Parts: sequence; structure tokens; C-alpha cells
Amino acid sequence: MKRILEKVKRYIDTNGLLKKGVRVVAGLSGGPDSVCLALMLQELGYEVVAAHANFHLRGEESMRDEAFAQTLAERRGWTWRKADCDTASIAQERKMSIEMAARELRYEWFARVKEETDAEAIVVGHHEEDNVETMLLNAVRGTGIRGLCGMQPQNGEIVRPLLCLTRKEILMYLKDRGQNYVTDHTNAEDVYARNKVRLDVLPTLEDINRGAVKNLVSTQENLGEVMKVYQQAMQEAMTECVEKRTNGETHIHIQKLSSLPSPISVLHEVLSPLGFNKAQMKAILSALDESGRVFAAAGRRLLIDRQHIIVEAEHYPAPEIQQEILPIGEVCIQKEAHYAYLDADKLHGELTLRTPQEGDSFAPFGMGGKRKLLSDFLTNLKLNLFEKERQPLLMDSEEIAWVVGRRSSELYRVDEHTKRVLILCLKSERK
Repeated sequence: MKRILEKVKRYIDTNGLLKKGVRVVAGLSGGPDSVCLALMLQELGYEVVAAHANFHLRGEESMRDEAFAQTLAERRGWTWRKADCDTASIAQERKMSIEMAARELRYEWFARVKEETDAEAIVVGHHEEDNVETMLLNAVRGTGIRGLCGMQPQNGEIVRPLLCLTRKEILMYLKDRGQNYVTDHTNAEDVYARNKVRLDVLPTLEDINRGAVKNLVSTQENLGEVMKVYQQAMQEAMTECVEKRTNGETHIHIQKLSSLPSPISVLHEVLSPLGFNKAQMKAILSALDESGRVFAAAGRRLLIDRQHIIVEAEHYPAPEIQQEILPIGEVCIQKEAHYAYLDADKLHGELTLRTPQEGDSFAPFGMGGKRKLLSDFLTNLKLNLFEKERQPLLMDSEEIAWVVGRRSSELYRVDEHTKRVLILCLKSERK
């Protein structure tokens, strides 16, 4: 049907989903949605790479689907790519449901095909009812505006040009083209959550209010507009109070955060991708005056410091220290913290780097050799917990020779007897 094809073309153009005539990876399961998608893409002038994932979950039916998809691809002149997935084993290995494992494997496979074929995008056949199902599933699991908006026309390299079509329109298009397809018998079983929504919930909603699905689609569109306002507000709020430091840490200014209309929304934008949940975010907001409090999620820690909420970096680079030994007469002292000058002949061996350990002490330069607990020294500098933990120490055997970038040890002081000087400099700070 020309009207349906034109509807998809307008949707692609309006949302800027695909450039004309580019090569795309189209997921081809053999079902009506994927078959319709691939046919439409070809009709609209795109170069189709048909990617099929055989999950081997339905015995002979899985092999039937693969054979159908391959025959169709070859007959239509599409590039054919196929993957065999040991879905059950992967699900067990990754500790997730079969349904989730299949989804991950599918998109991992599509991404590989995209790279191998130098395609512009991965195109999948989700339609209007799929999106309503997603909305309802997100709602019952607990979600925000983004979840209620459902799937977007484009999410990174994933493109969904059929979100403007109903299931009925897809079947009408296939009938008009005389194109058959295969049917997954498990789609008629209410075993999976999505199937229950499709088979039980949506029909019930239609009984309550004829046109319920269309109304939910309209609600999604309205929420999509609200989402644009929300995103702009969040961007402005995050510009105001969130700073990404060069060392990889994220700092959120507590006072500025607290003055915003919805502090928890800002925390959600920053912390949710890192694995922190809503309960933790509420606890963080309740503990803003508890300096030193630490929260953890998914291997990442968050510290409430004096003025900032600090999210530690995923990785901190090891310091690079330049070394040079010169005769005392050739040394020009730079009185800056990222330089250190040690009497080379007072050293006992090769210098090594490590981070602080409990009970560490040293003799800070300028204190006449009096020892001080390293923890007290760092506290006096008003360092936060993360800074204290990762503070690099340059060790001469078991002795701290330099609290890197902070203070050298009095034990290695350059004096009137010094003949050779070891000059140390943090490479990243050297001018």
C-alpha cells in the first residue's frame, strides 16, 4: 500500500533517521514486522544487510525461521548474515532471563554486522503496539518520564522507522505485496511478561475503552514533548551544579543542588547510569550534612564531602614522575609542590610508588625530623576520603621519601653536605 509506505518515509524524514540510499543492517527474524521492515527499506532505496540471529530455543521452528529468512534475503538480493546463539548457556552465564539474554545477543550481533559491513545504522521493526507494551511494562516496574515515553525512533545506532505503524498496517502492507512470513508460536503463549501485556492487558484495556491503544500512543507523544522540556531543564541544572573533573571524578555542588526545584531528578540523571537506585538517591539527599558518608553501587563509590557530592572515577591514572640527578652546583630550586629535591646519597635503593597504608608516618620537610602520622597530615590539608586513599607515596624502601605533590621528607633534606640532588617532578604538572 502506497499510503503506508509514504507514512514510513515521512516518519524517517521528519525524525532524521536515515540518509537516503545508505547501507543499513535490518534485523530479519522472518516474522511479519521484520519482513515488512526489510521490504520497505528496499522499496525506499536503502541497501539492506539482512541479519538473522538463531537463538536455538524452539527446535525445528528456529531452523524453519532461519531457512525462510535466508531464502527471502537471497531472493531479494539482500546481503545475508546469520549467527547461531547458545542462548540458554549465555543466560545462565550472565545470570539473566532467557528473554533478556536473547535481546543482548541480538543487539551484540547486529553491532558486529554493522561494523563488518560498514553500515550506517541498525534498523529494527518495532511498531506502535510494541511501544505501548514497553510503556506499560515500564510503568508497572516503576519508571519516570523517559520510561513512559517508551522506545524512541532513534537510540544511538538503533533506528526504529516502523514506530508510526500499527500491527494491522504492517499486515495490510504484506498482504498487498503478496509476501508471506513465519509465525513464532511462543507469541501466542502468555509465558513472558510482554506476551501477557499483548495477549491479556491490551485487550482488557480495549474492552474498558475502545481506542485505548491509540490513546496510549497519544499519551506517549504528549510525554515526548514534556521530555524535551525536562531534558532542557536538566541540562541547565547540570551545567549549574555538576562538574566533570579532569581526573574522571564527578563533583555535584551541594548548595546549588539543594536550591533546585527537583534535586533528585538531577541525581537521577547523574547517578542512575552508574547503578545507583532511587532509594540510594533519597538517602544521599537526606545525608548531605554528613560529610564523609560513603555510598556504593555497581563497583562505584560516592562520597559526601564538605561542599560536594563526589563520585569517584572509574580509573585513576598512575602519576608519572620524572627523575634527574644533578650535582648540587647545577640545581635551581623551584619552590612548587609538584617538585621535590632529595639528597641522592641519603637514599637506600630504588624508589617505588604505593598508596597509603594504615599507620603510615613520615617526617615532613620543615619540621626538624619530627614524625607525623600521614593520615593527620592529609587531614590537615583538607583532602577528601578519595584523595587520601589514592594519594601516591614515593617510597625509599619502607620510608616515605615524598608525599607526591604535597611534601617531601625531612630525612632526605638537601643540606650543606649534599653533593648530588635527585630532582623529582610530576610530569603532568611540569611547565
